[in-house]
Amino acid sequence: MYALSGSEELVYAAFAVLALIVASGLAAALHRKKTVVFTINLPLMAIDTALFLSIFAEGTRISVLGIFNMYPFSALFASLFLASGALIYLISYRYSDDFCNFSALFGFMLLGVVSVASSLSLVTTIVGVELVSLSTVFMIVLDGKSRVEPAVKLFLLGAVAIAVLLFAVSLIFSYDPSLLLSGFNAAGASSGNYVLTLAIILFAVGFSFEASLFPFNLWVPDVYQGAPTNITAMLAGINKKVAFVAIMTTFFILLSKYTATFSIIFELLAILTMFFGNIMAFVQRDVKRLFAYSSISQAGYILIGIAVADSLGIEASIVQIMAHMFMVIGAFSIILWLETKGLRSIDDYSGMGYRSRFAGIALSIFMLSMAGVPPLLGFTGKLLLFSSAVDKGMIILAGLGILNSFMSIYYYGRLMGSMYTKKSGEKLFVDGYIMAAVVVCLAVILVFGIYPGPVIHAASAASLSLLGI
Repeated sequence: MYALSGSEELVYAAFAVLALIVASGLAAALHRKKTVVFTINLPLMAIDTALFLSIFAEGTRISVLGIFNMYPFSALFASLFLASGALIYLISYRYSDDFCNFSALFGFMLLGVVSVASSLSLVTTIVGVELVSLSTVFMIVLDGKSRVEPAVKLFLLGAVAIAVLLFAVSLIFSYDPSLLLSGFNAAGASSGNYVLTLAIILFAVGFSFEASLFPFNLWVPDVYQGAPTNITAMLAGINKKVAFVAIMTTFFILLSKYTATFSIIFELLAILTMFFGNIMAFVQRDVKRLFAYSSISQAGYILIGIAVADSLGIEASIVQIMAHMFMVIGAFSIILWLETKGLRSIDDYSGMGYRSRFAGIALSIFMLSMAGVPPLLGFTGKLLLFSSAVDKGMIILAGLGILNSFMSIYYYGRLMGSMYTKKSGEKLFVDGYIMAAVVVCLAVILVFGIYPGPVIHAASAASLSLLGI
């Protein structure tokens, strides 16, 4: 009888716990036990996060059921998605209209993100991306008829993305019917091959829809504004990050020999996305819409490291993904709570910093980190991104990234200024669930901003494992 090694036991235990989360959510949808499923699933997410972190620390590469490939890169992102998922789950408990059905869909969403991170083949990647997208669409619809428009827009964006990606997959299939991510070296596949070049462009376009890159993000601000705010936090903090994981596994494993082709594409997309997000954020009055455009610009920064296309660039992108994940979930957690108090526009936020000192200070810290102000984790991510671009000789890309960081200070500063313009209105006391999530996000941003060593080391290990070094 074959005996499992310690690392294999950890991997199977992690997937077993993930299966329990999915099963628990389905049971809640059938039996309508809101408190029970919350009490079960939140600790399970914490346990699974710890298991995937343990797998990451082992540093081994293990195939699971011939479907998944667990190695430092996939284990790190699986743990990050589960940790951020636990925060979304926490803030959704009190503010989701149908928490039991939400739990069922949320379990499938988590299954999708882990599938993408640990995928062995293009099929698993595409199925995982679609599972995340469809689960999110139905979560939005759960909130009532008023949410149909953003749900339909998100569905259409996802449908176009999947159609384009499947076209790209069909072209790869003509070279390699296995569709495995690793080992793609089919006869006739060269950087000068027009069919392969078309496949690379189609993959870039398809994943750009999923990651909200310009010009493939037409309805994204509408979706962010119209969706329930806990789902908006999930979209910005998890869904869009899944797209970047899919980009990295597809381009740096499947298409690793063709970096010269896709690096140029991503460099152009990074520049356009940064400028579009920041320029559009200048004129926004609605806070959710402002952060929607802010998230688009952040996607442009993340793409800088992917355009650099070496271990340092990937490492920088991973750090920035980690930073923005917690910054944006923390920010939207506060926005969610303030919405319940009737505060939605920048004008509504006037004096909010005095009415709730905790919310004002926390939101300010998140915005400063997004702008890249030291000593916060957002600064570390941007510093690594711009440094990696300079090291690769992409001076213009780095310079435009720095310029965009300074541009973002304007609209973040405008919102912070509004929060502290006048002392008026009754005191506001932050909900306990919201406060718990925000405190965790603040701790990550502050602790790893001041002491970034562990985050950089983890990102480096993940980057090297992705490249097979």
